[in-house]
Amino acid sequence: MNKDLLIQKYLQGTLNEAEEQLFQEYIQNDPSFADDIPFYDDLKYAFAKADYDQTKAQLHSFYKEEKRSSWRKWSVAATLLILIGLSSVWYFNTIDSTESLYAQYFEPYKNVVQPIVRGEVSEDIKVLAFRAYDEQNYKEAIVYIETLLENKEEGILVLYKANAQLQLGETKEAIVTLESRIKKTDTIYAEAQWYLALSYLKLDNIEKTKSHLNTLLTTNSNFKHKEAQELLKSLE
Repeated sequence: MNKDLLIQKYLQGTLNEAEEQLFQEYIQNDPSFADDIPFYDDLKYAFAKADYDQTKAQLHSFYKEEKRSSWRKWSVAATLLILIGLSSVWYFNTIDSTESLYAQYFEPYKNVVQPIVRGEVSEDIKVLAFRAYDEQNYKEAIVYIETLLENKEEGILVLYKANAQLQLGETKEAIVTLESRIKKTDTIYAEAQWYLALSYLKLDNIEKTKSHLNTLLTTNSNFKHKEAQELLKSLE
């Protein structure tokens, strides 16, 4: 697969398993590939957030910053700018609008279950799970959380597992985790609706996003009510 496209799919969170493996191989074996990722991330953000003139200025800024790097970077950026000028349509229009909204509203659910004490040494699974979560070792956190869930199914643990999956870019897996294991009677039902809405937003499924936001607003919880209303308005 074309490396540029692979990076774009990584930033969109749409890599499949084979592409994820290829991506990791490039990261490990091709230093220039890893260097390109922040460039594309900044470029994507510029297209999503700025108008034409601002984007043009931002691209020239990228050029100055990257003048010692490969010519390919600037040529890709210039090509995108030409496409915009010719079509008056954002090249990344739909993807970037939902991606930028996702980035604006998503933040991982804070660890309120097992506060970690600095210097604490423990072999308790819950402590290990949430230490990994707080330290952003999300794959490790998922392993420990699954161990805890085998002993006792708790909605709050499911929520943290889904959050860890979202942080790893495993959006579809996070949806399955929440939809298959969270019930209306769970105390974190509203929270689950919020993260389901954001997950579908990242997948550009606007109808599902709206559905979960509206469900959230019908709950008795005040969790993210203001943000849900704002996001719904943005999607109109």
